[in-house]
Amino acid sequence: MMDHPDIGIFFGRPGRSEILAERLRARGFRVTVYNNRGLPGQYSPVRHAFLPALSCALSTDHQVYLTALGFVPSLCLYLNRAVRGVPYIFNATGLKSATYRDRARRWLFSQAEERWFYPTAMSRVLAGASRIVCNSRYLRTKLALQFPQHAPKMTTIYNGIEFERFASGRSIPIEGILPEAPKLLAVMTWNFEGKSAGARLLIDAMRLITQKYPEARLIISAKTAHRRYANEIEMYLAAKPWRDSIKILYNQTNIPDLLASSDMFVYATPPDSNDSLPRALIEAHAAGLPIVTTATAGCPEVVEDSVTGFTVRYDAKALAERVIDLLADAGKRREMGRRGRERVYDTFNWERMADAYADLFQQIVSDQTESLREKASQGI
Repeated sequence: MMDHPDIGIFFGRPGRSEILAERLRARGFRVTVYNNRGLPGQYSPVRHAFLPALSCALSTDHQVYLTALGFVPSLCLYLNRAVRGVPYIFNATGLKSATYRDRARRWLFSQAEERWFYPTAMSRVLAGASRIVCNSRYLRTKLALQFPQHAPKMTTIYNGIEFERFASGRSIPIEGILPEAPKLLAVMTWNFEGKSAGARLLIDAMRLITQKYPEARLIISAKTAHRRYANEIEMYLAAKPWRDSIKILYNQTNIPDLLASSDMFVYATPPDSNDSLPRALIEAHAAGLPIVTTATAGCPEVVEDSVTGFTVRYDAKALAERVIDLLADAGKRREMGRRGRERVYDTFNWERMADAYADLFQQIVSDQTESLREKASQGI
């Protein structure tokens, strides 16, 4: 049996990369995590800028790499493979083509960036990757349609989450909301236009929900580094007569407590957003909450319709009707929440994720070793 390969995790998501590295090390792999931030003592600091990252990639000596964050690290690994022949896995965490316009806004020649640079960069990254990991079946299908030539390299591996963390929250008071009020929670990331647009549908749904349950309140916990999206949502909300039924909280660190304080979880993402499989849905089920969500992106891969919650078309009325159904039946909420927790515990766990990545790393190094042997036998 071959030795476990030496792996470099190159700008994976902070926190999650360290957990995956820990699980792989427990399986006998040698793993180094490179990032511009992370858990102290568990990663090698590298600036998230093209030249420093490229210099780092070219100077390291691993048998295979993994990256998941954006174009800087993935292009560096593409060039590293072109120069040194070192294979890498690209973790496609979302539909990046839906973000080209937002990304291009920061550049002087935005149209050229949107129409040429980002599509070309994405094509090169996928072409150079030994394997392309998608975090949902939905994303794998979408990418295979866009890049059919790379479909054979694509596979789906569900991400793991920290179950204990999200199951251990404590109910807390939320300023301005009565303890007895029915509470709907949405946890969202407003970093691109498509993803933030889902908040408008939730706001619209509250008009119908409060007609039936005037005391109901929607809490939106938004993670955002761009006030632009927050300003747009706030202006949209301010124009609604039912605006007092909605509270927006920004960049909260107590998500488990907010989950424990809520009666159900709601989520909406447009069909054309860059969402793949919203992690917030998995976290909500881990906390034992039933979910009402749109049947878009990978949401139905988390929420089993009519079993752990409801998936509906991207429509405010459809979402509101299912929320109203659940508000009327506490027993159904508890049962759906229980089933949801069992479902995600079995499907989205770190051990299963680590096993899948371990197999991929072994396959890639084995393939490369076999290729080198063939070339050597042919005198190449």
